[in-house]
Amino acid sequence: MKLKFLTIGSILTAILTTMTTSVKPAQASFGDFMLGVGTAAGVGAIIRGNQRATQERYGPATPEQEYFRGRQDGFNGLRYDNPRNSVDYSRGFNEGLRARQGR
Repeated sequence: MKLKFLTIGSILTAILTTMTTSVKPAQASFGDFMLGVGTAAGVGAIIRGNQRATQERYGPATPEQEYFRGRQDGFNGLRYDNPRNSVDYSRGFNEGLRARQGR
């Protein structure tokens, strides 16, 4: 039994040694590097765009901007989205709904 185990172990060791010495190490090409750079730049642009959208949504806005945004949302059939609890947005949204129904 011991002899079989040693023989099988020796054969497996020889096979694994042959396989690991014949495999080339991984090498990255310039194209792979540029793909990584492009991916990182794309992800960065998406993150910046989301940050800008969040700033526009929750940042300060004038009453006229709120009214106009509400009117556009109502007219275009978008959902009611008033994160600042603005009366001007509500008025604009209702006006947009009325204008949409009167098309």
